[in-house]
Amino acid sequence: MKHFNNKVLGFSLLLCTLITMLIPSRFISDGMGRYAYGYPFTNITIYQSEPHSAWFGTNFFSGNDGLLINPLSIALNVIVIYLITNFIVNKYKKRKEIHQ
Repeated sequence: MKHFNNKVLGFSLLLCTLITMLIPSRFISDGMGRYAYGYPFTNITIYQSEPHSAWFGTNFFSGNDGLLINPLSIALNVIVIYLITNFIVNKYKKRKEIHQ
């Protein structure tokens, strides 16, 4: 079995965190309104009665009516981004070896 590339895994964790914090969400008003954050799977949902801001930091630290953190989605996001990043790194290394 192959080992995990710790640098790529750390990069995947960092990228998942940055995606959650830096990509804004839109207000979804099915009953109680909510903002959903995370990509490719939604990992944090913030519930609010009235829309405030699309940004994660503003909604997280201002008054919200509820918060859902889904650890399975966080793990899946890290795994998906890790696999994609590891694939790109391996292709780059192979291409670099061929040209030398």
